[in-house]
Amino acid sequence: MQLAKFKSIFKRSFVEFYTLMIWTIYMVLIFIEWNKGNIDLKNASFWVLTLFFILFESMAVSFQSFILRKFGEDKTTEMLVSTGVIISVLSAAILPPSLAVLLPLFGYLFLRIKILFSKNYYYFLFNVASLGIITYFTSNFLHLFFNKFGNSLLASTIFITAGSMIYFLLNLGLTITFLFAFYEKISKEIVDFVIGEGRFFNTFSTAVNTLIVYVLYTYIGLFAIPLSLFTFLTIQLSNYYSTKYRNAKIELLTALSKSIEEKDPYTAGHGEKVSEFAVKIGEKFGLPKKDIDLLKTAGVLHDIGKIGIPDFILLKKGKLTDDEYLIMKEHPKKGYEILKQVNEFEDTVAKWVLHHHERWDGSGYPEGLSGEEIPIQARILTLADVYHALISDRPYRSALSKEEAIKIIQEESGKLFDPQLVEIILNLIREGKV
Repeated sequence: MQLAKFKSIFKRSFVEFYTLMIWTIYMVLIFIEWNKGNIDLKNASFWVLTLFFILFESMAVSFQSFILRKFGEDKTTEMLVSTGVIISVLSAAILPPSLAVLLPLFGYLFLRIKILFSKNYYYFLFNVASLGIITYFTSNFLHLFFNKFGNSLLASTIFITAGSMIYFLLNLGLTITFLFAFYEKISKEIVDFVIGEGRFFNTFSTAVNTLIVYVLYTYIGLFAIPLSLFTFLTIQLSNYYSTKYRNAKIELLTALSKSIEEKDPYTAGHGEKVSEFAVKIGEKFGLPKKDIDLLKTAGVLHDIGKIGIPDFILLKKGKLTDDEYLIMKEHPKKGYEILKQVNEFEDTVAKWVLHHHERWDGSGYPEGLSGEEIPIQARILTLADVYHALISDRPYRSALSKEEAIKIIQEESGKLFDPQLVEIILNLIREGKV
């Protein structure tokens, strides 16, 4: 216990040391500019840009701006993301470096002042200092080249885009270093957190947006910024209501799926367990996070098509007749037709559900796919679905023991199941994780 406590104190001390080092560099830059007499707080453009930084920073989009997250067993607070980076790069181009460096400080004193006086004060110091340093060097870069080559449309296009890339790369470097100091390692989770989920691609779109705002600024002045703010706000509201509509659809589908399960006490909770098993198999296989998230949903909804199957077949206690079995085999197709109504699901969850009764040897349904013709996510669902069915009570038999389930899964490897996935689930069973 004492050793663990010592390690915890040392880790926090190291993080604080790194943070204070970055903060010291930031303060030295401000002092140098102040000592040179370059800081003119009467500059109206500085205060206007600070105001817009605060407004833009309040608008959430998929781009890193202010880190506030812990991994592993710690409580998790999601990274706060915003369009504030657009104003940061814009201020680097419009303001002299001596004022651009102050923008994050004044902005976050307004936005995040409570963090400064909390036990996690180093989050505030790191974010302000890192963004201030990045903005300062980006501003020096832009002013150097604007002074040398002018700020024609072509020059603006090249240098604002390059400035945005420099801003991003410096931010990426400082952020990963901070997280490495905090967690003493660089894991796939941390890398995905920093540049995953489209954030790397959004760097380019942010560069384009910054360029557009800057070009508008050169023609109509500071009025271009509120115009851009209105545009981004409109987009954000559109995305917000689009997401709400999408989530409402998914919630409805989940409710329908659960209503099917609740008709039969033997299948209640089946979707959640299939989802849980599928996620663990998918993670071991190495699927990307986006696929894992979708696979989690697919597990819950994999039997949604049974809503179109008559109850006398669905709830029948005995063996189905050939005609009844043909009707039951339609449920993957029905599930596909339902799920493809969610645009995001058409080529993902819907297709995986469509094929979750295919067999590795090609004897499954509805299309008789075999081997790697079957999407890997569908193969995972098949394995998770069958395994949970084996270890669950059914009207015609009691739940099998894990040993009995393992024997059946081994026998069906290369027939019903993908052999590679069989090895994964067997390891998970032995480890007690499923």
